[in-house]
Amino acid sequence: HWLFTEGCASTPEQMAAAGFIHCPSENGPDVVQCFCCFKELEGWEPDDDPIDDPVDLTLQEFKKLNKERMRNVIKKQISQKVTEFNEDSQVRFSIRQIIVMALL
Repeated sequence: HWLFTEGCASTPEQMAAAGFIHCPSENGPDVVQCFCCFKELEGWEPDDDPIDDPVDLTLQEFKKLNKERMRNVIKKQISQKVTEFNEDSQVRFSIRQIIVMALL
């Protein structure tokens, strides 16, 4: 359970938007881990902004990772469509061969 939930800059939503995962421990109830580099940060105050604080580089890395993931998703979808097209082409070719053979 995150310590700051309302009326502050470091809400769970803000922390998640900045790419942090809450990883509390007995000694550190506010420990978070960067989604990209796995660096752990603690000592959060209610007014600390996870996006504007010294984690800007982490946010940039997070955005870069998202772009790369989207590229990979698009590449995968294109590859699947090309495979489907090639399979459909082979089926059409086979059908044409059967028709030609039937007409002979």
